[in-house]
Amino acid sequence: MTNQLRMMIQNNKYISFLNDAGVETNTLVSDILQAIESEKFDIFVNNHHRLLSPNAYIESLIFERFFHFQYENKNDALILDFNLKIDIKTMIATSKSLIQRPDFRKPSVTKKGFTKPHSNNGFIIIARFERELCIEDYSNKEQKKGYRTLEGLLPSKVDINPLVDRQPSNYIWLNRYYWGEPFIQGFCVNINSVESPCVLWMNSRLLQILGLKLDNYKNGLRAINDSNEVILEFRYWRDQLIGNGSSFVGTDSNIAKLEGCDLILREDYFAKILQIIPNAIYYVKTI
Repeated sequence: MTNQLRMMIQNNKYISFLNDAGVETNTLVSDILQAIESEKFDIFVNNHHRLLSPNAYIESLIFERFFHFQYENKNDALILDFNLKIDIKTMIATSKSLIQRPDFRKPSVTKKGFTKPHSNNGFIIIARFERELCIEDYSNKEQKKGYRTLEGLLPSKVDINPLVDRQPSNYIWLNRYYWGEPFIQGFCVNINSVESPCVLWMNSRLLQILGLKLDNYKNGLRAINDSNEVILEFRYWRDQLIGNGSSFVGTDSNIAKLEGCDLILREDYFAKILQIIPNAIYYVKTI
């Protein structure tokens, strides 16, 4: 469990910011580990499966120690990066986007390769992410503990990950999300954070070419046309919740065996994408 915690702390965006600035963070990481309060931590841990339940406690502690570290070391010259800003709009928008999991193939039985995107009720799924937790025998070190699928549109037939995680979701609301970059959609992952756990959205330049604009974030993460029709929509789900108690409520049942999201586009606008990017193709990557 300590190794999991250390990795989680080291991968946090505040620690990564210091590392990228050339600041030595080993002492800070160790300080954060030692500062974890067992009583609070126990609320968020599923001891039976040796898994960390999704929580904001660790990030809250990192946030507190990060600024204390900055003050103690007089790092005033380090200007905080825009990426560190908490994206309140996306948090609210994605909270409105929760749905019941669609009837997809699970990642464990999904095959890698180029294929046609799924359609449903007049919409095309142009991107999808899902992770599946396997805990039937979690003590078995030989058994794979989980599977992930990363699916999306590529500009051409190239065997690469279609879901690029390189820009913060803040850029969505500035209409500069992957602007000028050769990606049809972008992907954001925030593990154990107060922010949205995973977000998919279209390249802002492509959104503009299609004549679409962001809807009010209070209505969800979606784009509309001039007639106020919903054309592009983000959806998120958490399914088959498990926990460490018999009650299976509250924090006893907040680990999802299946968690994911997708991005759906109305069929007539999908046809427009194919006119703009004739070689666009849907690719499924499995991990």
